[in-house]
Amino acid sequence: MLFLPDSCGRFSVGATTFKLPVSTKVLGTAKIRRNSHSDGGPSVKPALQLDEVIFTAYYPAGIQGRNIKKGLDWLLRPLQASLHGYAHYSGISTWFLWPIVYLYGRLLKIPVYPNAPLLRQRPTASPEHTQARSETCPSSWPLVIFSHGLGGSRTAYSQVCTRLASSGRVVLAIQHRDGSGHAFISSTTGPGLYVKEEDLIWTSNEEKTMINFRQQQLTFRQYEIYLAFYSFKQLIQDGYKGLSHGLRPIDERFIDWSSWLSDVDTKAVECEKDVLLAGHSFGGATVFTILSTDPPAGISAPIPVHKALILDPWLEPIPSPGPRPPQGPGDVLPQLLVINSEKFSLWKDHFARLIGVVQAWEPEKRRILTILRSQHESFSDFSLLPLVSRRPAHIVMDRIVELSEAFIDGNVDKFVNEIATRKMEIRIVGKKPDGSPQRQLVGEDSSTHHPSMAPTKSESDPTASDTSILLFKSIGLSQAKAAEAAKNAKSANVLRNLIVSYDLAEARLDEKQATIITALAGQLAKTESVEPDEQAFAVRAILQGKLKSVDQVNAAVKYLEKFKVPINELEFDTECGVGFSITSEELHDAVTSYIRENSVTGWPNLGSVISGVKASPALRWANPLEVKNAVEKAFTETFGTKEAAKPKAKDPKKEKAAQPTATASEAAAGSSSSNRKPVFEEGFLGALHKPGENPQIRPELREQHLRATDGQVWTRFPPEPNGYLHIGHSKAIFVNFGYAAHHGGKCYLRFDDTNPEKEEARYFQSIIEVIRWLGFEPWKITYSSDYFDQLYDLAIELIKRDKAYVCHCTQEQIKADRGEKISAPKACVHRSRPIQESLDEFKKMTDGYYRPKEANLRMKMDLTDGNPQMWDLTAYRVLDASHHRTLDKWKIYPTYDYTHCLVDSFENISHSLCTTEFIASRQSYEWLCDALDVYKPRQSEFGRLSLQGTINSKRKILQLVDEGYVSGWDDPRLYTLIALRRRGVPPGAILSFVSTLGVSTAASNIQIARFEQTVRQYLEGSAPRLFMVMHPLKVIIENVPDDYLVMVDKPFHPKNPQLGSSQIPFTRTIYIDADDFRLEDSKDYFRLAPGKSVGLFQAPYPITCTSYKTDSASGEVTEVFCRLEDSGTPPKPKAYIQWVAEHASSGSPVRIDETRIFHPLFKSDNPLAATPDFKADINPNSMEVIKGAMVEVSFWPLAKRCVADALEEARARSAKIKAIPGAGSHDAHTPEITPEQLVGKECVRFQGLRVAYLAVDSDSRLGALDEPSDVTPGIRQGDYLVLNRIASLKEDAGKGI
Repeated sequence: MLFLPDSCGRFSVGATTFKLPVSTKVLGTAKIRRNSHSDGGPSVKPALQLDEVIFTAYYPAGIQGRNIKKGLDWLLRPLQASLHGYAHYSGISTWFLWPIVYLYGRLLKIPVYPNAPLLRQRPTASPEHTQARSETCPSSWPLVIFSHGLGGSRTAYSQVCTRLASSGRVVLAIQHRDGSGHAFISSTTGPGLYVKEEDLIWTSNEEKTMINFRQQQLTFRQYEIYLAFYSFKQLIQDGYKGLSHGLRPIDERFIDWSSWLSDVDTKAVECEKDVLLAGHSFGGATVFTILSTDPPAGISAPIPVHKALILDPWLEPIPSPGPRPPQGPGDVLPQLLVINSEKFSLWKDHFARLIGVVQAWEPEKRRILTILRSQHESFSDFSLLPLVSRRPAHIVMDRIVELSEAFIDGNVDKFVNEIATRKMEIRIVGKKPDGSPQRQLVGEDSSTHHPSMAPTKSESDPTASDTSILLFKSIGLSQAKAAEAAKNAKSANVLRNLIVSYDLAEARLDEKQATIITALAGQLAKTESVEPDEQAFAVRAILQGKLKSVDQVNAAVKYLEKFKVPINELEFDTECGVGFSITSEELHDAVTSYIRENSVTGWPNLGSVISGVKASPALRWANPLEVKNAVEKAFTETFGTKEAAKPKAKDPKKEKAAQPTATASEAAAGSSSSNRKPVFEEGFLGALHKPGENPQIRPELREQHLRATDGQVWTRFPPEPNGYLHIGHSKAIFVNFGYAAHHGGKCYLRFDDTNPEKEEARYFQSIIEVIRWLGFEPWKITYSSDYFDQLYDLAIELIKRDKAYVCHCTQEQIKADRGEKISAPKACVHRSRPIQESLDEFKKMTDGYYRPKEANLRMKMDLTDGNPQMWDLTAYRVLDASHHRTLDKWKIYPTYDYTHCLVDSFENISHSLCTTEFIASRQSYEWLCDALDVYKPRQSEFGRLSLQGTINSKRKILQLVDEGYVSGWDDPRLYTLIALRRRGVPPGAILSFVSTLGVSTAASNIQIARFEQTVRQYLEGSAPRLFMVMHPLKVIIENVPDDYLVMVDKPFHPKNPQLGSSQIPFTRTIYIDADDFRLEDSKDYFRLAPGKSVGLFQAPYPITCTSYKTDSASGEVTEVFCRLEDSGTPPKPKAYIQWVAEHASSGSPVRIDETRIFHPLFKSDNPLAATPDFKADINPNSMEVIKGAMVEVSFWPLAKRCVADALEEARARSAKIKAIPGAGSHDAHTPEITPEQLVGKECVRFQGLRVAYLAVDSDSRLGALDEPSDVTPGIRQGDYLVLNRIASLKEDAGKGI
């Protein structure tokens, strides 16, 4: 049992919940769609309909000598109402909230005595309160009425209410039924949830806004509070009149009504005067509304309010400039105390209005107090919940109650004067990410010898610098870097000043520039010699792109310590390495000179030489990686190839028996650092049970299982054959196949073919093909339909054990009986039918006597359980459909909930691994296995994988296909696995992506950019590199003859010699990319321009532009004339560009008919949030087609080799799996996936140098790929070449993949 903190006041606290039935009254004009309590169907009903008033009274309780169990449920009952209420209010999925609501709903209690009598005598110390004082009871208990805020309830503010009650007050906590609380249950209209704007239906011509509805709610709340007050007053005066009149209890517990009745001389509760009205947030607006308006119609006298305690009031629903105090003659205004949270006081316009309102009520005493470090929810119980509360939240609540009691007792001024307060002012300290000002309360303690009104934040408190972190993120720092920058108070202060002084939040810095600004702040914090003018110079240098590294910033600060403005910019640039550049040849010469001058002897000196070269003044600003590469190259040239260290001898490993392996998964799992455990040995997967450790109801079941599996890990991947697999399925495939393979076990591919209405043959074939394409080989391919006879027999056994019954209810009635997951379930009228009757009815279902939906077999589970998956799930239903395997044999088909666990049992699965949406199903999974006394596998759930900016819904993708937004399920803009395959994404890249994410119970909603980066990294070392020009521009080299030809040897990858090399022609006519030529030269431009030289990758000499030709109509350059610098000492080019030559006899260049560049299909990260639907978010420019690109002639032999190598690998895998007895077995109806089906044109992948990673699209027609291996490849009649961009060479935030 969990309890909220005890009130620890003078008196023990009781709590009784009262209900007042009233004649139905409708207020306002808005309507909502509700589910009827009587018939279960939806209907449109008034949004504000009052048929009963409910409130909980908290009060000093007389418990001495009474056996009353302590503890009142904190969450409203039934729990389903609270669950769906909080889900609707917060917008969070019920599946996410269910464990939390279930935990707190079952265990969390308010520390009060339910229905205890009201204390009417001198109190004595209770067992709980040994320190209780012996003050006498007042003649009458003062009355407090409390109104909750949005999403609240009569129990959500129990801490404030019980503490006031423990100090000697009766508190009526109203349960508002206006749709402002998270939920309520009406005895006439059924469950009601929080009302959002989209829930409203307007039937009049008035303003259709949420604020207008809030104003109607305020009128409704006012009426509720008046009814509650006067009915309670009548109870105190006249006593309990029975169930037919006045207040009545909400439950059936005994109530000592006599304790509430006033005596002749003494009132039990003072209701005639000095009532305190209190409320939080929207409840605060309710208090102001009651104070500033007349009583509702039919009620003559106002509530005698003496004081009003208003907590974090929300004034927006009240028409401005109100609320104004009444102006009637003789009106005595109640005293006000407003206690604000820090955030509400920083809400500028709202706070200014609040000051005006309070000043109108109390011109002399503007009682608005702000509790530092408090949050809006600090006034409720939510910040004090067990398992999540922190000490500062308890301190804040103590301050709230202490201030409230001091105000009620008339001592608030004295109390405030005796504690430490701060005189604060609101300052703008920066800008939020949305550009709005970031405000903060700033001030000093006016007193230091008393405890503060709120917990003081220490430097170790992770929330101490929240505002700084927000400010630092506004300039482009990531969350982690912003938090790191905020840790050091001194440098954080400097950084804050730089941001505000130079308006850096508006400078649109990238993360690198923001990091350099942070480094500047760190250096400035260490010195006092750099004045503001010099600081401004340094900031400008960063913004202008001069200072690009932390080393440059350090050098700049050192320089500015010595020299003041005006700064010699040329000297500054030289000292800080601004504009430094060095060619690879110059760097190589410098390294070689260093080796020669320092008498370096060999490879053992490599580290010291790299350090020495970096330290030399001439190379101080050279790129460290380029320095390292240049030193290693020079060492290789001088001392020869470095000998690899001999590996340590290893003990010979015992060979394992041959098992079906998943090479792809093993590679992906081991792709991380060798110091890290494989993904299958850490986290969620590392914590899984060992085979045989899953509990059974009988030990014989465990022993039979272990005999069948030989103690191995057996898993299964069970897709439904009703659609194509998507990127999310790749994680499930990786987990199930990879985990089994890692442990030397087996993994089934099992088709869950229990719904013949949606299954198609193409899906079966595609799923098998995709799994094998990813590199996995199923141990066996099975079908749920293989076990239909066994499942049917077990269904009969389940009925015989009185664990199932045939139900004839409609789907609507079943839904209503199940409580629609809001209220408690009810037993079906057929649940108690005799066993033989259910057997006979089930036979009729089998024989086709019933039509679909006329009869179902339901499992008789546990309706008292809080888990909806235990509420009599359907096991069999009637379907009028032919099955692809069993044809017309069956008229009934089992459901997933019935089939899944039993087939897992039949196949002796040791680890049933699935995603977390099946957590609730684990209980029904285990129940069914135990009910039938069969082996019970262990279900374990991991978080599912999804990518932002994509959709995986089969229904929605089908809409895109049918309506022509995409070309098909394999359109490369989609994230189905067949679409990713067609685009050219290697299967190993997908598995590497899944592996690096790890496996846990948390869902992975990953940015597309992260997926792209994994693909990029995978292709970086494996994709051959070819020269390619996207927009060809013809170049004629004038100083060579027409037949000039040089065959250039060119490696396919500079760092991967295993990819081989090729020869390409270099001739008089070549093509360069149009982007590599411009007519106007500039200092920062290093490619081709008139009179300028540029290098050509791998070509023997650079070229210099001598002239050009333009189109007379458009003015565009059509040809460029150049000179080959092949005589004398050629100029050293500052840049190199790619090219392809025109050489007809060798087939150069290869002309690309289409190059398809894919951009994100949707404009936002969450297309499902678009209105009116996801199609409104479609990017109309998601595909760009470029025609006429060119690639080097090596493309042809490379393409043929890629296909041949992939086919050889696929055939080898197939042969390997066939060599293992029993592996890969399936029946004759299962589609046979040949090695040739695993090899498509997409396996021809390469990097177009300086362009992108590309693959051949399936729309291509390439005759050379179908020819024998000994035929020289090249273009053939009818060829049509289409390339897809797999990924850009670097992240492009604007374009995506």
